[in-house]
Amino acid sequence: MKRLDWLSLLSYVLVLFLVVVLVLHFVFGFQYVVILTDSMKPHINPGDLVVTRPVPPSELHVGDVILYKLEVGNATYRIVHRIVAIRTDDAGRLYFVTKGDNRRYPDPWRVYPEQVIGKVILVVPKLGLIWYYTPLIILLIFLFIIGSLAYELALILLEDYSLPSKAKKPELLILRRKKVKFYHHKKRKET
Repeated sequence: MKRLDWLSLLSYVLVLFLVVVLVLHFVFGFQYVVILTDSMKPHINPGDLVVTRPVPPSELHVGDVILYKLEVGNATYRIVHRIVAIRTDDAGRLYFVTKGDNRRYPDPWRVYPEQVIGKVILVVPKLGLIWYYTPLIILLIFLFIIGSLAYELALILLEDYSLPSKAKKPELLILRRKKVKFYHHKKRKET
C-alpha cells in the first residue's frame, strides 16, 4: 500500500508541476529555453533550462540577462545574453548592447525593446536536456500506453473465445477410425 501511496503522490506532483508550467506560459507569458551554446559560460551552460518572464524595457538594466529574438535572413534565433550597455540611436530609439559572458566582444547588432522576449529569472542546470527531449519522451510513453491497451484488449477478447472441449476429441477420433475402417473394408470387398 505504501508503494501505491508514493506513486499517487508522485503522479499528483507531476500533474501539479505541469499545470504550473502551462499557466505560467500561457497566462503570464513565461518562456522556457534550453541553452545550446557555451556563450554564457560559466553562469549558464549548454543543457541548462532558462526560465524568462516578460518585463517592460524600463525594468531592464545593465547586467540583466535577457532572452531576445534576432532575425537573420529568413531565420529567427532566440538568444540569451547579458545587457552590457543601454543606448539610443540617431532617431532617439532605445536599444540594448548585449554580450555573451564567454565572449570577448559585444554582439555586433542592436537589440530593440520589441525584440526582447523576457528577462532571465531562473536557471535550472542540466534540466534542459530532459526538456529538449520531452516530445520524444511523451511519444514513447504514448506508444507504450497504446501497446499496453492493445495487449489488454487482446487478452480480454481471447479470454471470451473458448476452444472446443477436450471431451469432444475422443468422439471425433472414434468417428474417424470408423470411417477409415469402413473405407478399407469397402475396398477389400471390391477386389
